[in-house]
Amino acid sequence: MPAVVVRDMPVEMHRRLKSAAHQHHRSMNREVLMILEQTLEAPGAGELPPPVNSLKPISGDTIVRMIRNMRDRG
Repeated sequence: MPAVVVRDMPVEMHRRLKSAAHQHHRSMNREVLMILEQTLEAPGAGELPPPVNSLKPISGDTIVRMIRNMRDRG
């Protein structure tokens, strides 16, 4: 079975994970699996946002004009 190792977990996060596992009468490993399962099965999980096709390309002249306007307001 595949395995995952979590490195550099903040101490506070480890404490909260341990506490949650204890509350749910699970091992820490099982608690992590449950959290991952719930997160990945949540509505919208793993879905990518729609592509941003509706934006028009901006010309170099427009960018220069925008920068000059912002600088002049500054």
